[in-house]
Amino acid sequence: MAGIQEQINNGAIPAHVSNVCPEGTKLWLLEVGWLECDEAFVVRGGNISLRSTENKSFVNKRRQLPMYCILISHPYEGLILWETGSGKDYPEVWGPVVSDAFSRIRYEPKHELRAAIEATGNRIEDIRKM
Repeated sequence: MAGIQEQINNGAIPAHVSNVCPEGTKLWLLEVGWLECDEAFVVRGGNISLRSTENKSFVNKRRQLPMYCILISHPYEGLILWETGSGKDYPEVWGPVVSDAFSRIRYEPKHELRAAIEATGNRIEDIRKM
């Protein structure tokens, strides 16, 4: 076991212990906005409604969903960003169909990726892997 631990400490993560982070690894969960969608997208069963049909008689219950990114400070790999959120221009990039089904309901300056990363004491320019 000591040999495996030594490998982990030196940055080698064997497949059978890939869920083990080296000592010194840090992780931040970054909130990067909120979406809303029909409950049927996240709970089994039901019809699907859109934001544009919210006042129609067949609209189902809608759910609010936080969007998250994961920022990892790895002692050997550096700063890693997993997922990037939807960004300021979400409605334009993803288009009207997606933004109607998954409408953004909250996006504040603190949700911008750069601001969320800086709140951890890191800089977006220091990210080495995505």
